Amino acid sequence: MSGPAVGQALHDRFDAIRRAELARLKKKLAGLSDDERRHVEAITADIILAIARVPTSALSEAKPQALEALVRLFALEHSVAR
Repeated sequence: MSGPAVGQALHDRFDAIRRAELARLKKKLAGLSDDERRHVEAITADIILAIARVPTSALSEAKPQALEALVRLFALEHSVAR
C-alpha cells in the first residue's frame, strides 16, 4: 500500500467522521438556513483538509512500517479496500 493511498484513506476516514457528526447534530442544526448549513458543511470540510494535509504530505516518504501503523491506528483497512 502506497503513501498516497494511505493519505487518501486517512482523509476519507476523517471526512466520514465529519459527516457522521453533522448527521448526529442534524436536530441541533435544524434552525439554520440552507445557506448557513452550506457554510457549516464547507467550514467543516476545510477543517478536515487542514487536519489531513500534513500527514498526507509526509506519507509520500513514509516507510512501509509507518504506513501499516497508520492503517491500524486509524482502522483504515476498510477505507483502503474500496
